[in-house]
Amino acid sequence: MSERSWKDKVVGWREAGLSYGQIVEKCHEIGKKVSKSQVYRILHKTFDTRRPYTPSTIVDKRMIKPIFDYIFESYMEDSQKKVSDLVKEIRDEFGEIIATVCTHYSQLSRSVVKKIRKEQCLEKGGVRYGHSVRLANRPPRLSFCDHHLGLGTMFVNHCFTDESMVQSGVRRRFVYVLKGDNSRRVKPRFKHPPSLMIWGGISWEGATPLVILRRGVTVDGGMYQKMIHKAYLKWAEKKYGGNVILVQDNARCHISQSTRAYFEREEIELILRMQGQMEKVVKANGGPVYD
Repeated sequence: MSERSWKDKVVGWREAGLSYGQIVEKCHEIGKKVSKSQVYRILHKTFDTRRPYTPSTIVDKRMIKPIFDYIFESYMEDSQKKVSDLVKEIRDEFGEIIATVCTHYSQLSRSVVKKIRKEQCLEKGGVRYGHSVRLANRPPRLSFCDHHLGLGTMFVNHCFTDESMVQSGVRRRFVYVLKGDNSRRVKPRFKHPPSLMIWGGISWEGATPLVILRRGVTVDGGMYQKMIHKAYLKWAEKKYGGNVILVQDNARCHISQSTRAYFEREEIELILRMQGQMEKVVKANGGPVYD
């Protein structure tokens, strides 16, 4: 329970006519050890209203509001906006106003913008990266996880593999968002940017060797089989003695007839995509399913 919620309960109990002793007992019931004196301080605490911030270089305080609004809206649109870029934009957008209300045009500095940002209750937080899941896919994913948690499946002899296009780029570490607005801290990552193709896998016994493909190389059935033959088979034999299950998605090169025939010749045990297992859960109306 948060600080605010249980202290709000204390106020509500007092307004309901409970004595300090009864309030203390109720606090103990919810796991909050307080004394009567602490209850008194909670009920009689006064809050001083802090004066809103205005830069000392501003002569006419009324004309600064558009700049406050612009800074707030800028961070609502892009929570990773650089202060230096914002200062330039403000000077371009509000040059006449700044020249009128500021004692010195150059004094609309980065520190002033930072203080205005803080006044707007925009907090600094670390960026979180993640991928989204379509609503239609969430129930089967949940059912699949619940099923295997119930069975105690540890996936100790599974190797999860995939290939992806990756690229390096500028990633800012921080965002500025309103308190509690954690959803805006999550930023998308490039999933398949046109740069470099890398294949690899992870398992209980560690990662497979990486296969890095030259730019412009197309991963068809033949190329995928070469990657499996050179990187996966030797690793699987060394780590698992060949007793490992390959997990992959339903990309065309993974499920082509030639690839399936290759897997049969090499006796590669295979799961075609974890989502396939989830679909089995849906077809079974949430009941248990087995490989």
